[in-house]
Amino acid sequence: MKKQQEDIFKRITTPRGFTWFNFKDSYDNKCSLSESSNAETDCVWLGITKPGIIIQYKDAQAAGLNLKKKYPETNECGWCDLPLPKGAMVESRMHLTREQAKALARELNFFAKHGYLDSKEDGDAER
Repeated sequence: MKKQQEDIFKRITTPRGFTWFNFKDSYDNKCSLSESSNAETDCVWLGITKPGIIIQYKDAQAAGLNLKKKYPETNECGWCDLPLPKGAMVESRMHLTREQAKALARELNFFAKHGYLDSKEDGDAER
């Protein structure tokens, strides 16, 4: 792995022997890419590790929720963290097959090269 990638991705191996990469996105959210334990087909998990749930302050007030704004100096449109009930979980990670990962990689590589997504329906733009 190149040095620049090593600075972005932290590779670990789980106790069960699966490879796992930890990294942060441009909003500083903790994310991961990991091998799946699916025994029937090769898959990976990709996404935000622990997603935050937020609601606009005015909407929280309208719903009768007494929440504090993340940034008190904002107006009525400021964001508030919305706590989940105990035992609740948000499904936020994608479970991708090899075919799906190849298609996603193709589009991500185009973006990495050009700085925008390929808008052509046939996907025939120079990659």
